[in-house]
Amino acid sequence: MGIYSLENYEKYKTKTIRFKPQSKTPSNFGAGQIHYVRLPWTFLEPNRGEFNLEFINKEIENVKNPVLMLVPEIPVWVSNHQSDAFAALIRRVGSFIGENKNLVGVVISTINNSWAEWDGYLDSFESTTVFADLNNKELIGYLKDKNKEFGLLVKCNEENWIDCCEGFAKQNLQHIWKKNPVLVHLTDDVCETNMSREIYRWHGGLSNILLDLGYNLTLRRVTYPEVVSKKGALPLRLWFVNMGTAKVYQPFTIKLRIKPQGLPQTHGKDTSYELTLGDSTESWSVGDITHNEILQLPDMEVGIYTISIGLFLLDNTPIQLNNENISVNGFYEIGTVCIDNKKRDELFNIWDTYYPEGYYPLEDPQVPEEEK
Repeated sequence: MGIYSLENYEKYKTKTIRFKPQSKTPSNFGAGQIHYVRLPWTFLEPNRGEFNLEFINKEIENVKNPVLMLVPEIPVWVSNHQSDAFAALIRRVGSFIGENKNLVGVVISTINNSWAEWDGYLDSFESTTVFADLNNKELIGYLKDKNKEFGLLVKCNEENWIDCCEGFAKQNLQHIWKKNPVLVHLTDDVCETNMSREIYRWHGGLSNILLDLGYNLTLRRVTYPEVVSKKGALPLRLWFVNMGTAKVYQPFTIKLRIKPQGLPQTHGKDTSYELTLGDSTESWSVGDITHNEILQLPDMEVGIYTISIGLFLLDNTPIQLNNENISVNGFYEIGTVCIDNKKRDELFNIWDTYYPEGYYPLEDPQVPEEEK
C-alpha cells in the first residue's frame, strides 16, 4: 500500500473484505433440477368420494424441488361432467395440501382445458406458483386477463426450439422470469447447443434434468467501519453477485450475527446478537447487487466481535452462498469489528457523503483553459 493510496486519506477507518466464489454452484431450494410428483386421478379418487390423500405430503417431502402434477386419468365411475368432477378433485387436493412450503409449484393439467379446471388451480393454490404450458395460449390469455401470476412450463428439444422462441415472442413472455420461474422440460436426454443457448436467454430457473439453472448468489465484498459504538450505528456496504440464470423467487431476508470474542457466556447463554436487515430483497435480480444499510446496535459489552452474514427464506431455511468460506448454520463469517463507548452519531448518515471505494465523477474532467 503506497503513501498515496486511498486508505491513507480515509475520513473513517473502514474494513473492506473481499471473497472468492467456488467452482461448484451450491444446491438450494427453488433452483436447479425439479422432481415431478405425479398423482393420477384414478388413484387419488378410485371411487366417487373416496380419496387417497394421506401420502401426498410425504411424497412432496421426499424429493428435492417437488412440482405437483395431477394426471387427469379419468376413473371408470366418471361418466359425464368430467371437467367439473376433475375441478372438484383439484380443490380437494389443494385444500388437503394447504400451504406446503416444500412445494415449488403446480403444473396446470386439465381434461378439457376449461375455465372450471383453471379456476380450481387458481383458487386452491393461491400461495403456490402455478405453471402454464407455453403452448396453451388459451390458458395464458385467461391468466393475463384475470391478472393472475404464473410460471411458465416450456417443453422443448433440439427440433422445436425455434417454435418455443416464437411462442415467447408472440405471447410477450420474454420478461415473465422477472416475477415467476421458467420451468424447462427437456424431452431429449441431453441438452444440446441450441437448447443450452436459448434456456439462458429465457432465464430458465428450473428443469426436469440436471442443469446449472436458477439463482447462484455469491458475496464478493463487504465494507464497514473498523470501530463502532454500542447502541450506535453499524453501517454496511454489501456487494452480492447473482451469477445464475434467474432470481430468487421465494421471499428471503438478510441476517447479521455479531458474536463476542473472549467474553464469557452469561448464565450459560450465548451472548451473540442476531440482527435482521430491513431493506427489501424483492428487487434482487441477476448480475451485480449492491445493498447499503445502517443497523442500530443494541446495548452490548465493549470488545471485539466477529461478524457473520446469512440469507434465509422466511421459514428460516438458509440460502447457500457460492463462497469459499464454510457456513455455520447458514451464516458466513466476514470479519471482526471493535465496539466501544465513544459516541459516533455521524455514522447514522455516513453513506450520504462518504465513499470508501473512492469517488468517481459522472463527467470527465475538463481541459483547463489556457492562461491569456
